[in-house]
Amino acid sequence: MQKKKQPTASELLMPLPRYLEEKEGSFRIHMGTTISFDPLFSDVAVLATEQLACKVGDEDILFKKGVSMGEEAYQMKVGKNQIVVTASEPSGAFCALQTIRQMALANDNIIPCCMIEDEPAFSWRGFMLDTSRHFFSVAFIKKLIDVASLHHLNRFHWHLTDDQGWRIKVEGYEKLETIASKRTLLNYCDGREYGGMYTDGEILEVQEYAHQRHMMVVPEIETPGHASALLAAYPEFGCTGGPYEVQDRWGIFDEVMCAGNEDLMHFLQDAITKTATLFTDPYIHIGGDECPHTAWDTCPKCKERMEREGLTSSKQLQSWMTTEICKMVEQEGKRPIGWDEVLEGAEKIGLPSSLIVMSWRGDQGGIEASNLGHDVIMCPNTAGCYFDYQHLDSYEEPGNIGVTTIEKTSEFNPIPKELDTEKRSKILGGQGNLWTENVTSSRLAEYMLFPRLSVMAERLWNPQEFGSVEERRESLEKKLSALDINLYRGKSY
Repeated sequence: MQKKKQPTASELLMPLPRYLEEKEGSFRIHMGTTISFDPLFSDVAVLATEQLACKVGDEDILFKKGVSMGEEAYQMKVGKNQIVVTASEPSGAFCALQTIRQMALANDNIIPCCMIEDEPAFSWRGFMLDTSRHFFSVAFIKKLIDVASLHHLNRFHWHLTDDQGWRIKVEGYEKLETIASKRTLLNYCDGREYGGMYTDGEILEVQEYAHQRHMMVVPEIETPGHASALLAAYPEFGCTGGPYEVQDRWGIFDEVMCAGNEDLMHFLQDAITKTATLFTDPYIHIGGDECPHTAWDTCPKCKERMEREGLTSSKQLQSWMTTEICKMVEQEGKRPIGWDEVLEGAEKIGLPSSLIVMSWRGDQGGIEASNLGHDVIMCPNTAGCYFDYQHLDSYEEPGNIGVTTIEKTSEFNPIPKELDTEKRSKILGGQGNLWTENVTSSRLAEYMLFPRLSVMAERLWNPQEFGSVEERRESLEKKLSALDINLYRGKSY
């Protein structure tokens, strides 16, 4: 019987490394495999003992400290008797560990001999999970973070508030938990409720887990639209005083936060202070998308605010509010991020230079923001970044609104072709987004995310052509299955 050919490293990895040289032979990880490390990498080594089921001791796997390498850069030599990893920083050593782990998962703990020199193309490589429309357990969020970090993603954007639920506690505002975190399910006629709220301890648990995997957590507190849940709990924060309800419908609602309300601004300061205290990473996302101005146009308080600030339109009023919320974020030592609508109406008073713009309505917002000097994160829904869309245009496929095939995701480029060369450095990277209006369970969330999120990860690390992605589908499916991921296995195009 002919011996089956062992797969090469390039057939097992996604993302592919920047430089990869295949060698003859392989290294086998087994129960007796040992790991040794520079003290700088002690935390990575502890994780390696869990993820590779090896033990601290000799130098079967050796993590060495290098000099003058990028933060996430690493070099790796896999020989028949030893794997040697060199990195300057723990995040680089962690990326190397995930490269080893990918090959182990995809190839039954057999690591093909090779030489790798690797470093990412973009610093921001993220994924977003909407936990407002549907609530997901801490265990599932940790599972997603683990699989995302396996693919070298390094940002978890946690969407915590929206019309359908408020998921973070703010001291002094108990109705956020008793009212804003729950909604009546209108699909039933018996008044049953749905929802939940993450405790401070659970948020800290998720954050610690992410940090062990060298992933930052970016909380989003939606302002000034998508605020029905907040207004249901505190109707005085709206323009009309209500009554409002936590929505059990999807869409854009006219009732939003009242931009002329000082009590609201005090609440937002308290909410941002609480968020900044809990989340230790440098960013807070302030939303800013899909905010109708219908209520503002007839609200006496909003009109008074406009007059006092010398504003002539509701769009300018939203820009003023964005600026005020950015100040709150900056006062807490954080950097604000907003959806690309924050650019609208900003001609008169401008926007803080620290504001990062997340471009989701195509490329144009990112181009405009970079031309204005803002850093940009690209996640256009038109370019394969929205994973609530169907995998295929088929009645048999779950999904919402549009279609995002694997091929489409594999063609995503965070840098728009129209962008001037000197502005390209303003593009920090990109991310894939999962909105969950129609994603009712963690198993369905996995199906919508994978393997598209794996493909997105490669576009942000070391972009490859669609054909290359397709050639590695089998090994990708094997390692995702090994991690108990319920993934889509159908056509890529």
